[in-house]
Amino acid sequence: MRVSGSPFTFSRRAFLSAVCGPVAVAGTRWTQFRGDGASSVGADQRLPLEWSDDKNVAWSVATPGYGQSSPVAYEDKVFVTSVEGAQKETLMLAAHNLSTGKNLWMYHGRPGQSIEDSNMVSKAAPTPAVDADAVYAFFETGNLAAIDHIGKLKWERQLTKEFGEFGGRHGIGSSVRLCGSGLLVLVAHDGPSYLLCTDRGTGETVWKADRPNGVSWSTPSIAKHDGREIALVSVGRRVDAYDTADGSLLWTLDGLEGAFIASPTPIAGGAIIGSSRKAHSVAIRFGPNAKAMPEIVWRATEAASYFSSPLVHQSRVYMVSKAGVAFCLDIESGEEIWRSRLEGPNWASPIGLKDRVYFCGVNGVTEVIKAGASFTRIARNSLSEESRLYGTAVAEDCLLLRYGRRLIKVSAG
Repeated sequence: MRVSGSPFTFSRRAFLSAVCGPVAVAGTRWTQFRGDGASSVGADQRLPLEWSDDKNVAWSVATPGYGQSSPVAYEDKVFVTSVEGAQKETLMLAAHNLSTGKNLWMYHGRPGQSIEDSNMVSKAAPTPAVDADAVYAFFETGNLAAIDHIGKLKWERQLTKEFGEFGGRHGIGSSVRLCGSGLLVLVAHDGPSYLLCTDRGTGETVWKADRPNGVSWSTPSIAKHDGREIALVSVGRRVDAYDTADGSLLWTLDGLEGAFIASPTPIAGGAIIGSSRKAHSVAIRFGPNAKAMPEIVWRATEAASYFSSPLVHQSRVYMVSKAGVAFCLDIESGEEIWRSRLEGPNWASPIGLKDRVYFCGVNGVTEVIKAGASFTRIARNSLSEESRLYGTAVAEDCLLLRYGRRLIKVSAG
């Protein structure tokens, strides 16, 4: 529903140009959680529409241990993280050749905090990030490391030994985020929490912003406003905005609930904040300057966003609830365009590509929907893989599927 007296003030042409414009991730670079860090929109038009065990599968490789993170890709390599052992004794970052799936190298680390492995606690849930110099991996054990493209360790930190062990029933799930000042790491748990920015080259602290205790699996998103780069941090009942240059807190928007898993999705002049609760998924508009409080433009009456983050694609917002119900909303008003039950919940965020939306179910079923004013499923795809489907990446002409124990490339070519 639209909040009375608070419509977007952008012209429709400018607004839709910004929303639908050049946010797509080009070529073979899907460098972090959600590609460019916020949109989950792919650029390549050759992504396959259909696949099965004997159709459009380029390769399928087993990954050691277990991992809940999404893959990331850079040029000719794809990277995934995993953990192994009853106490997560081994941390792993694997590099695979994007063309063949061949394992190129494997980094092994020792945990900074011993954590009993169980189905209720995260297993290599944070997605790594990659740039031209290194891959940056963060684990729920507190280990933060940079490994270069040939598998050599550049630096490593054990945040649990520096700032205290992590608490909470389900572990740490926030992914690292690239920003202009370095690498952002959100630690939001039952103990002393913080947002940390480290130098990518040395691993040294650029700044550290201490935060109130509180659990959140959400990953910070990067927005540009008023000439500043801003990190948006969603932590259940509020959204905080930080200047990435120095870690200063710009504003805090209270009055939300359940916004602790889905990551914010920046749009022109604002952001979509996904929540697992009805009437708490909102669109916000930034103030006239970076320090001004934003305002809530609309609240979604029924739509909710649970594990997966909101997708903004072609002037519409797509969300998936805990029960696996997909919602399509108008970007400007928040009004519901359609809803439909999918075959199961989605833990991976949906992907937008040209006139399609890919909903990747945790049960391994990917439903491809025609982007439009009605729910039209144009393909249903599944593979013979028993472990859950956790994350995806788009690279060149392919879709990378990350299951708990397997990495699969599907490609039309």
